[in-house]
Order: sequence, then structure tokens, then C-alpha cells
Amino acid sequence: MQVPYSWIKELVEIDWPAQDLAERLTVSGEEAEIDEPYLGQFGKIVVGRVIELEAIEASDHLKRAMVDTGGEKVQVVCGAPNVQLGQKVVFAGLGAELADGMIIKAVKLRGVKSTGMICSERELGLTEDHSGIIVLDDDAPVGMPIKDYLGLADVIIKLDLTPNRADLLSVVGVARDVACLAGKKLKRPDYHLTESGGDASEMVKVSIADPEACPRYAARVIKNVRIGPSPWWIKRKLLLCGIRPISNVVDITNLVLLETGHPLHAFDYDRFDRKEIMVRRAINGEKFITLDGNEHTLNQEVLLITDGEKGVAVAGIMGGLESEVSDDTTTILLESAYFNPVTVRRGRMKLGVISESSNRFEKGADPNMVPEALNRAAYLIQKYAGGEVMGGIIDCYPREIRPLKVAFRPDRANAVLGTNLTKGRMLKILQGLEFGVSGKDLLEITVPTFRPDVSREIDLIEEVARIEGLDNLPTVERNIGPLFSRPAEDDLFCDLIRRGMTAQGFDEMYGIGLANAALLSAVTGDRPQLKILNPIAEDLTVMQNDVLYSLLKAVSHNLAHRNMNLKLFEIGKAFLPDSEAVQIGLALTGRSDDQWYEPGRAYEFYHLKGALDVVCELGNFPQISFRPEPVMPYKDGSSFRLILEGQGIGHAGRVDEKVARRFDIKQPVFTAVVDFAGLYSRHRPTGAYTPLPRFPAAPRDLAVIVDEEIRVGDILDTIREVGGDLLERLNVFDMYRGRQIGEGKKSLAFAMVYRSFERSLENEEVADLQEKIANSLKERFNAEIREG
Repeated sequence: MQVPYSWIKELVEIDWPAQDLAERLTVSGEEAEIDEPYLGQFGKIVVGRVIELEAIEASDHLKRAMVDTGGEKVQVVCGAPNVQLGQKVVFAGLGAELADGMIIKAVKLRGVKSTGMICSERELGLTEDHSGIIVLDDDAPVGMPIKDYLGLADVIIKLDLTPNRADLLSVVGVARDVACLAGKKLKRPDYHLTESGGDASEMVKVSIADPEACPRYAARVIKNVRIGPSPWWIKRKLLLCGIRPISNVVDITNLVLLETGHPLHAFDYDRFDRKEIMVRRAINGEKFITLDGNEHTLNQEVLLITDGEKGVAVAGIMGGLESEVSDDTTTILLESAYFNPVTVRRGRMKLGVISESSNRFEKGADPNMVPEALNRAAYLIQKYAGGEVMGGIIDCYPREIRPLKVAFRPDRANAVLGTNLTKGRMLKILQGLEFGVSGKDLLEITVPTFRPDVSREIDLIEEVARIEGLDNLPTVERNIGPLFSRPAEDDLFCDLIRRGMTAQGFDEMYGIGLANAALLSAVTGDRPQLKILNPIAEDLTVMQNDVLYSLLKAVSHNLAHRNMNLKLFEIGKAFLPDSEAVQIGLALTGRSDDQWYEPGRAYEFYHLKGALDVVCELGNFPQISFRPEPVMPYKDGSSFRLILEGQGIGHAGRVDEKVARRFDIKQPVFTAVVDFAGLYSRHRPTGAYTPLPRFPAAPRDLAVIVDEEIRVGDILDTIREVGGDLLERLNVFDMYRGRQIGEGKKSLAFAMVYRSFERSLENEEVADLQEKIANSLKERFNAEIREG
């Protein structure tokens, strides 16, 4: 939304510099910035007066004109049909640059020297009209720069609005906030509509077949209209707001839209087959041609304005080509309605069209602005198009939409904001925003229908806060007050995971959750997929059922951009047709960075396992076990089910090369996915305090030879079981395969630390434990104890 500052000043008496206004609006929650004056430095173009005019021989349209520019008299050749002696005109002198980039130079036409140009609107870039020159008012000062006379040197206020503030999609809405900020009164445009003889209801009837989609529809009939150009003040406002002027009637509907925020549409009444308006749903397969000349095939999602038979407009979006106002139009039917935002959005998406009208209806227009906007436009058409307004409004309003009433407690507002505002100050703010106020201690606030975003007491508190100034609210060093709540425990656990992963050099990523169905099947097999009814793209038709999909997409994207070494993690969601789950995903590929003490090395599965071990340590729960098991999409021999306290909580492994190639990944990728709920349910936020040991440790090593198929995890479990409380620490520090121990065998070396917190251990006691462990390994795994 952009608004010329001069238009705001028409509605509010303020003298703030434009930059100050932009800053005050921004602090009140409406991000604003100022733009350079329209058309910039349009120099050497001034107001001129035609003081001589004569036809040029051998030409049927060219004339020689002498123009007084205030400082000199300049001869030009002009071919415009409407140039006349004594006119005040727009004159571009030598060196002037026109809107299309052309530089004015001295030329000869039919032997007559021309040292300037009398301009049309197209030469100035105002409109595409090139049918004649611009004729200014008689009181235009000769020699004045044209950008000053036309008011084009205006500062533009550009607003970046949040979707909930539909009221600010109008100049009156912006001015209302400015008036409240300045403590001034809003001055609405003044007009006096005069109705002619005859009743409009006798010329057209209005009915609504779907009141939920169209809660209100009103119309006026205006006869004997003369279509022509708009007065300059209307054109100027439209141009400064970024809208191209077309004709007086169309320009007036656009002006009222900008002024009030309420869309209008003018139909050529005589082009209706039946003299009625019927608002109904489109029929599946029904054809309709919009004003832009495009034909659309409609469905029941689209709401149509019809003449009782055929469509004449798509409700809230765009008019029809066959009922548009043209130069031959003499009688118009002027529409002002309120359409359901959801209905307009669905219709707009079906048509693939966005308009100024649809933008306002989607965000929430004011149903009770309908007659006001209609009357304002009818008055302007009457004044500038010579129309005769028929008596009465045809207003179909089956169920009135009334203002909402909300209870408001000033004490509660101060408690929430941490302020000491008086009740009077709060009332002044709310009344300045045109909210109704009644009651004493417990106030009843009537919320106007142009503010659909305000429905609760906290919304009213926000209004008080933003007008008072967000920068004026007191700052505090800690979270206090009635709105403060402690962070959820699962959120704290997420933060713990993030800290642990980033400390290990992992980068957090966020996937979009959408997936290609075929590609997702390559990752998760026949696991059920949640289909999207209205996908945003043909290749994103389902929701991911495992975060592994988004991890692989992220790896693929980074590799395509030559980012070859990756450590990624994501806390994301997996979606199934009947449920969803939060998962923690990890991905490693490439190699680690070189360090001063050692070169980098290629990532392998044990880097992934180490990262999960750190997570277990941070979460203060037992380490995750890795059980070899075929899991899609991992490579055979490098696929594991993750087990925690006997329960499966995820999977890990090296992604199979065939699957990786589906994602255009040509290097090894190691991934793990852990169920967040399974991990969090075993999380112990506070670890038990363990004092520093008073007694010495007894380190021992043990090396065994076992069959290749024996799992290391099972051996570790056995050692822990036999070692009991005296076994303080256990690690695998070596694994060997080779001819010295025979084929199908592997040698494992374990480092163990024994300690008692009550006494010093005797060598014999430690030796007995070692022997018991060795015997258990022999019995359970047929292990051979290596000596030495």
C-alpha cells in the first residue's frame, strides 16, 4: 500500500516531516518508509501559454505555435487536434527528458524550426493517452515547473502491512491511525448526493443465492452518464498510488477503493440481458471472459455475479468483458458488496488472478462500508460524469453483521504491558481509533466492523500499546507479568539437542515437509504416505513420512552447489495418514576439516555413532544400542535399528548407492533418524551428583577372539553384567581381522576401569572379576582369551 503524504494531510491536520510520520507509523506496528517524489527531477518542463497559432502550409494537421514560457517565447510545431490560441499547456524545452527517455532537440518540420514540445499525458508518463495535448486551467502560473503545478513532487508513504490489518488498505484507514497518533480528529471526505426522479428498485432487482458467500450486495443505477477523462485531481491521486487512470467512471471507483478500502464495480446497465442481479455459484465447466480478455473455465468454488442468466463478473475479483463500461455507456449499474474472504480466495486461486479488489476482500473488507462507498462514488460520478442518480439503494442484506462487543479492563492492560497508563488515556486511544466505549470499571468496547482482527481483550491491549508507542513500553531484565509462562520441557529438550549438535560442528536445517511421492517411496518403501489435496507443485504431492527425505534433499542441494563436506541435523516432523511424529535426523558426508595437528579424514559411520553418544550423554540416559537389521534405504551390512532400553527408537546406516543416486548424490552419506518422543520420554533433566573418587582406579585390558558374526554390543553387555558396580568404565579400543587369527574371526580389545567408592580394591579382587568376565565370554560366545 502506498499513499501520497498530501492525501493524508487532507484528512488529518499535521505538519510532521514525512520521515517523522514514517517512523511513528513504524513504531505503532505499521512498517513505513518514504519514497522519492513521483517522476523524480522532471526538469525543463514548465507551464506555458500559446500566444500565437497558425497552420503550416502543405500540412493538414501541423501548426506553428509560439509559446510563452515565462522567461522567453519559443516556437514549436504541434500536431495535436485540440491545441488552441490562449491555452495554458505543458511545455518541454530543449534538453528536457520525457518519460520514454527521449531528449528534446531542435528539429525542422515542413521547413519550420521547432525548439520544444507541447506535451500529452503519454509524454509525461501519466497515462497512455496521446489523443491530444494536456490543457491546464486558466489560472496556471506561466513558467512554473510542471511537477510542482501538477503536484507530482509529492512524498510517497509506502506501508508494508501485516495480513490482519485490512483497514490500512485505505487512505482513510491510514489517516485514522495518524489522527490517533497525533491526537487530532479525522476529517472524512465531504459530499452531498442528489437523487433524481424514479426509483432504482424499479430498474433492477437483486437476489443472493448463497448468503454465506455473499452476505451483502447493494447497487445504484445512474443514468445519462458521459464517459470521458477524469479531472486532474483524481488522476493525480491514482497515479501517486500506482494506479493507471482510464476514464472518469472507472477512475472514480478506483479512487473510492483507495479512499475507503472498499472495492466497487461499474457495469454497463444496457448490456444486461435481464434487468437483475443474481449472485450465485458458478456451474462446473461454465465459461467466463474477464476484463483482461482471458477465458476461464469455472467450478463451484467461484462466486459469480450474473444478470439472472449469464455471468457479468467474478465476485470480488474482476468484472466481465461483455458488461464493461465503454465510451458508449450511458447508464451504469454501480455495485458495492461484501464477499466472504475464503470464497474470494478460492475463486482467485481458480482464476489465477490477483486484483486490488481481491486483495481487500481476502483480508476482510467492511460489510457496513457498502452504502457509504456506494454513495461516495455515485456523488463523484454525478459531479464529474454528469450522471443522474436514481432514487434509493437496492440493498440485499439477509443477515446483518453487527459490531462485536468485547470487555476491557484497564488494570489488566497495565499489568500486561507493565505500564501505568491512566484509564482516560486508554479510552482516548480506543475512541481515537473509532471504537465505541461504554461502562465504568469493566468497560464494554464496541469493535467496528472495519477491524475484523480485533476480537479479544488482548487485541484491545495491543491497540493501546501500539498507539502509545512500542518504544515507550518499559523494558525489563527478566520475564514477568501475567503473560509470562515457563518454556515447555520438550522445547528445552530441543534446545539441549541443538546445543549438543552444534557443539559437534553440525548445522541445523529446516525442511519444508513436502515430498515427491516416487522419491519418498525410494527412501521409505511402502510406508503409508499422506497425500495433499491441493498441492503447490506437481512434484510435491505428499507430506514426508520420515525426515530422512528432507535430509537427503538438503545434502543433494548442497552438493550441487559444491558444498561437499556436510554435517547436518534437523528436528522435524514425519507425517502419516493418521498421525504425525517429531524426529531428530542427522546426516554426514564428505570429510572433516584439516587441523594443525592432523589432516582431515573421511566421515564414516562411527562419526555418526559418536554424535548420538554425545546426545545420550547430554540427555542423561543410557547409550543407544545399534542392532544390525535391514532398514530402508540403507546399504546391506551398514544398516542398524536403534535400540534404547529395549525399545526401537530409530534407524541409522549408510544410504544405499542406488537411493543416493536418485537424489543425485555420488558420495557416501551416513544418516540416522531418532524418534523424538522415544528419546524425550527417557530424558532425565537433572543428573545425580557424583563426588570425586577418594580411592584409586584399577585399569585392566582384555583381548578376545570371537566369530565374525558375534556382535560387539552383546559382548559389552555381558562384561557390564559381570563387572557390576565395580566396573566404572568400559571401552573398545581395538579390532583386528587377519590371517594370524584365522578366517571368519575377529579380535577385540577392551579397556576396563574398576573402582570402589568405599575402599581400595585388592589386586586379587580385580583379578577374580577379570577371570569371571573371561569365563562368561568363553561360555556365551565361545571366545578365546588372548594372553600377553
